[in-house]
Amino acid sequence: MDAPAERRRFPRLNTLGAPYRASFEAGGGAVEVRLANLSAGGCGLELPMALARGLDVGSLLQGLRLDHPDLPLVPLEGSVVRLLGKIPGKTAGYALAGVEFTAVTPFVQMLIHGHVLQHLELE
Repeated sequence: MDAPAERRRFPRLNTLGAPYRASFEAGGGAVEVRLANLSAGGCGLELPMALARGLDVGSLLQGLRLDHPDLPLVPLEGSVVRLLGKIPGKTAGYALAGVEFTAVTPFVQMLIHGHVLQHLELE
């Protein structure tokens, strides 16, 4: 079996600790969260447990926006493909949601990919 990194279609940039944020529609409004990682195919979101409790693998995130001055500020759609740290009874802390972009134009995907490659070169 291939290692997970070898199965990725696009390189991934770790964005924790950097000025990266994201938001999406939940509970009738937009919620802001930390962007943990980013690739042209999706992202990782650090979610407070109160928010993670309402999500499961397969949940669709509407109005997903990547908040960084060098990234396109357009609404995307994503599907939760992984949910790490969501444990029954856990009420505090965070969970990590792996999100695959399901509605992204080739142009926006190319812009995200270019941003990731540029910042990976700087590391």
